[in-house]
Amino acid sequence: MEQLSKHDAVIKLGDFNAKVGKEMNNRLVAGKYTLHNETNDIGLRLCQFAEMNNLLTSSTIYEYKKIYKGTWKDLANKVVNQIDHILICKRRASTIQDVRTLRGPNCDNAHFLVRAIIKQKITTNYEKRKQKKVGIQID
Repeated sequence: MEQLSKHDAVIKLGDFNAKVGKEMNNRLVAGKYTLHNETNDIGLRLCQFAEMNNLLTSSTIYEYKKIYKGTWKDLANKVVNQIDHILICKRRASTIQDVRTLRGPNCDNAHFLVRAIIKQKITTNYEKRKQKKVGIQID
């Protein structure tokens, strides 16, 4: 993370096995619509990582019914947890328009599919356009 430019759009997603709770100390990096009330050890480390690297847990920002928040189901106990998360740099957080769990697709796994809608505007490099107008060739 230290080698990346601060202007890069950083998105980290995956199965972190991290339960992020509704505690006030998590509000800087996580939303208030998480499925869990208490944070586990891995969730605490995920929040610390996100805070150190100026990231936001976008999977806990949007308000949905509990059925659309759970990402993993313990088949033996029928307990649903939110352990898969999507982290994005705070500077680009507005590009994520929605994050929710899709329970319909059968992945032959205890995990549910997590969908994020990202709207990204791609621009061209201003310096290259300017130099092409002037007629300068860059190799």
